[in-house]
Amino acid sequence: MSQMRFNLINTSFPVELLVEVIQRIPFDSTVVLKLALVHSRFHELLVNYQTSIAKNFALRNLPHACQDFPCDENSITYAWLARCIQQYDVVDDVMAVLLSDMNCYAVEKHNMAVVNTGLLLLYRLCSIDDQNDKIAFIKSLPQDPLTAIFLSVDYATRTARYHGKGTINQNTYGRFLDANRLELRNDVEFCFSEGIMNLGPEFISDSLLNADESETTLMCLYHDHTIHDWDTANVDVGDFMPPVTQGPAQNPVTRRRSLYTTLLERLAELIDCPPSEVVSRIIHDIEVPDHSLAWLDLRGKERLVQGLDLEYVDGN
Repeated sequence: MSQMRFNLINTSFPVELLVEVIQRIPFDSTVVLKLALVHSRFHELLVNYQTSIAKNFALRNLPHACQDFPCDENSITYAWLARCIQQYDVVDDVMAVLLSDMNCYAVEKHNMAVVNTGLLLLYRLCSIDDQNDKIAFIKSLPQDPLTAIFLSVDYATRTARYHGKGTINQNTYGRFLDANRLELRNDVEFCFSEGIMNLGPEFISDSLLNADESETTLMCLYHDHTIHDWDTANVDVGDFMPPVTQGPAQNPVTRRRSLYTTLLERLAELIDCPPSEVVSRIIHDIEVPDHSLAWLDLRGKERLVQGLDLEYVDGN
């Protein structure tokens, strides 16, 4: 064993073979740091061959990572790989809740793959820093990828209505909804959807599994997007009482464009229907187990993540 350790760190041991040995070690978020501390030669190889080692790790352990989280060759790093693993873990956690038999609005099996793909597309949206670029990205997408995004947002929002914590939960409004309570629920759920579009699957995971931080974010979105002039002074205690938020109201002229509204408007344009009918149209269409995005396979998922419709010609 000691002779083997000596050979690996000896400069006479071929670099290519040592890189091959490193690439066969199971990857986790700490393996690179631990290897770098073993010997200076390991540290040097990990730095100089980062792209090839990280790419090989991905191909061996996460064969679809480069398609699910597209990036250029120079961006394939250990940090990128660790981020892919973390994002896959979040998607798995969210899907477990959305598919649970305990979920009142569980994802049907024929829609499981397209909702999963929608979560991956949300990560792609969240990887864009500038808000205007995010809006441009949404407007550039065709119907199928946008439908996948919408379904992941819609299933998550409806699941949070019954199983989330805080204001998003149905218990906030009670079993019987008058006009005020229905409007409040619609406003809160709109803001929840906006939070998903801006923050991605992490916001869904926090809302369904953690809740503390997500509630603060939801109330900030509520303050920015849906403040109403409720006549709370004349409401009896225990009766209708909307959330109370503080802070300066945003100027409607300079307020950031809503990503969720942009999504609905773009879908309305593609489906050729009024924005107010988009939700009901899509929900109706995806109920049947043979709709166009049902039982999505890996090839279909790859095309949607690339921002393409399922229908294609000449292999493009």
